[in-house]
Amino acid sequence: MQLREVQGPPRPLLEQQITPLPYPVAALGDLLGPAAERMADVIGVPCAMAAQSVLATAALASQAHANVHLDGRIYPLSLYLLTVACSGDRKSAVDHIALQAVRDWERQQWIAYGEQLKAHRAAMSLTAKSPTSKKSAQLALDAQPEPVQPRLLTAEPTIEGLVKSLCHGLPSMGLFSDEGGQFLGGSTMSKDNMIKAITHLSTLWDGSPIDRSRAMAGESLRAYDRRLSMHLMLQPRLADRLLQDADIKDQGILGRCLISWPERLVGQRLYKAIDLTRDPKVHLYQQRIAALMQKPWSRHKDGGLNPVTLELSPHAREAWIAIHDTIECESGEFGELVNVQAAAGKAAANVLRMAGVMAVVEETTVLEEMHIQRASTLMDYYLAENQRLTEQEPLNKLRAEADCLLRWLIKKNWPPFRLRDITRNGPRFARKSTRHTFELLLQLVAHNWLDNDGDIFEVRHVPTQ
Repeated sequence: MQLREVQGPPRPLLEQQITPLPYPVAALGDLLGPAAERMADVIGVPCAMAAQSVLATAALASQAHANVHLDGRIYPLSLYLLTVACSGDRKSAVDHIALQAVRDWERQQWIAYGEQLKAHRAAMSLTAKSPTSKKSAQLALDAQPEPVQPRLLTAEPTIEGLVKSLCHGLPSMGLFSDEGGQFLGGSTMSKDNMIKAITHLSTLWDGSPIDRSRAMAGESLRAYDRRLSMHLMLQPRLADRLLQDADIKDQGILGRCLISWPERLVGQRLYKAIDLTRDPKVHLYQQRIAALMQKPWSRHKDGGLNPVTLELSPHAREAWIAIHDTIECESGEFGELVNVQAAAGKAAANVLRMAGVMAVVEETTVLEEMHIQRASTLMDYYLAENQRLTEQEPLNKLRAEADCLLRWLIKKNWPPFRLRDITRNGPRFARKSTRHTFELLLQLVAHNWLDNDGDIFEVRHVPTQ
């Protein structure tokens, strides 16, 4: 392979990526917003990442307690969120703090479940040994059903397992994972199972009844008023494939999701000696989430949830209709949202859901205009993110690594060098093999960043900061 001589000025290795808008954290309100800001500041994550974790947790804590009602239509408070972040971006750290009160509640439920199961089995043993007729003993056993497992959070379920848990376990659950690839990359989202999984997830977001017919006895299910919120944190390469997959696009699941792909902060995250568990703003947030978790769920006799009704005030109703109609008009052939019609089609519903979550968190029984306007501000951000991710070019891994090598060479102020200098002493990603190193240098020469004289290379241009 021959490297050509440099011709013309240097050209960008990567297509100009559209910079994400800053997350409108103030729109989350006086309780969720400050908590997200403090988590972001102390942990060292983008504000959007902390806001995603906080909003998803608030939806999980609220969804069993209320629905929004408007003109005979019911809107659950469940939210589906996707956050894109690399390994080392502290996804686990922020999710741990955001979900702490939820996990504490679930742990207490498992302790109580263990005690209830032990007592149940002891009672069953006594009943079986009692000197009554076999029929009477069986009636007594049937009258004392085994306690249900309190599985609230799940990270890597099969879709069948998730549906069963919602039907036979808790009627309100959260699919939360700081490594979303465990779910999306597992058997649930294999080519054979993907369409079925997406259909189930879409149905659960809609709040429709679970209806599964099977030939085998005991495998058919029908259950009403179940709720699922979801927050998956994805690696960029998986997110890129997800956003480009035609089958997933056609099923409409991404249109239901609130997606954020914030910029990375690696290299800027200096340690802060602050205990977030003692921070007043985070403490208030944790208290409110804990109170919602401790509040008993109202349930129907069949085990389904019986949430209270959140109505819109007259001004809130007018505001939401105006937002709905604006989004609809902009989704037309020449509108601003024509390229994100799937997300735009669910945007007005997501506005109501987010407004409802904030109302429940703020202990309001009526949706006011401010809730609608704040939720609309959040939705503007998510639609802008959707547009940005739809319009930008897919990531080119080779050019991305070449760009990283260029920045490394500039930072190290390397003198003229040979191929073997990189394969021996270059950054790890650039010395996987001699061929790979050569391909990276070829990209830098092709984009006019390196001069070369035979096998000698030299950086020819340092970009201004």
